[in-house]
Amino acid sequence: MRLARCSIVTLLAVVPLWSDAQPADASTAYAEFLQTVTSAPALTAAARRTLAARERIEASGKLADLELEGMGSRMVGPMDERATMWEVNIRQPLPKRGERAADRDRARAVVAMAEADYALMAGEMAADVAMAIAEAAGASARIQLLETQIARLDAVLRSVESRIASGSGRIADRLTVQTRIADMQLMIEEERRMSADALAEARARLGLAPDAPLPNFAAPLVDEIAPEDAAALQLAAARTAEADAMVKMAQASARPMTAVGVRFEQERRPMGDENSLGLAFMTDIPFRSRRYARAESRAAEAERAAAQTDATALRFRISAALTRVDRAERLAATARKLSADTLARLNAEYDSMVRSAGVGLGGAMGDSTVLQTVEILEKATDTELQVIRADTAVRTARAELWRYVPASHFSINN
Repeated sequence: MRLARCSIVTLLAVVPLWSDAQPADASTAYAEFLQTVTSAPALTAAARRTLAARERIEASGKLADLELEGMGSRMVGPMDERATMWEVNIRQPLPKRGERAADRDRARAVVAMAEADYALMAGEMAADVAMAIAEAAGASARIQLLETQIARLDAVLRSVESRIASGSGRIADRLTVQTRIADMQLMIEEERRMSADALAEARARLGLAPDAPLPNFAAPLVDEIAPEDAAALQLAAARTAEADAMVKMAQASARPMTAVGVRFEQERRPMGDENSLGLAFMTDIPFRSRRYARAESRAAEAERAAAQTDATALRFRISAALTRVDRAERLAATARKLSADTLARLNAEYDSMVRSAGVGLGGAMGDSTVLQTVEILEKATDTELQVIRADTAVRTARAELWRYVPASHFSINN
């Protein structure tokens, strides 16, 4: 039992806390993480949609093509007089006042929306992948802790079996330790499943093969977050700009459509040709389109109000995410400090238990020492698990910040 006591106390004194330490070259890990995310097939498709929207700017605010019309006719009069007439018309349809500018504004707003949507999608993907990596790392840390505790319990189990063989131990103590070991082994299998599921989900989001390596965990700091530059807010601003352009287009649609033209006519008669040259002007009467335009304008105003409301709600969400990181970091720091104190008390409790029982009195201390040892190990495990959970919470809270980083973090390479 003395050997078991020494090994247990030593293991309790060494607390293998899992920390939120970044790799040696944090900037390299950050860049590699971003490169992996932006290379995902879903983001490649979003980048190409953005480029398509940019190309459509050149097609916005276009002028209608010239219209050419030609006619020929033959006239036979009542006195059998004959004449041949030729007519050529050239017309230029004119855009409605303000229509071209509104169309260009809408095309630029669509580009801004596509760019913001790309950055928003990238931020969502980066957050989900970083969370999955953090959860998998937390599961791995818990597995390592549980395996360490199983090794501790194995030492206790060997001591119990040795005492049972000598006739001084209890079978109930062996069953207690074996049950606890089995429970921890089941917990390890559950943690492995959770880790594998998280990593598989991350690979699926990134479009990677099941056995492809994942990047190291990386997440922005609180200082990197500028709420007004967040992709989500830029998307809301782009939607507001699009709604403004739609209001202008609705107003332009209420104005009449016009066209100007030049008309040339030649009439060939026996006594000589007659030529006519004239100017033409055409306009419609927009008494129906004005009613439709008012409805379109009201719809665009509603869209603008919705985008502005979304922006207000997003600001609150960003503020909540930042405060969540602060709370998680404070909790993790408190958990680390208290865990060290708790483990020191557990070591002292164990030493006191052994001294009060008497080291040399193997039979006297055996009846209660096993259960107390298991209880101390369980408390130590729970204490270290709290630290791991707190550190995992810090990582997941920081991973959430990917959703709110400035859009400039994600460049469109395609």
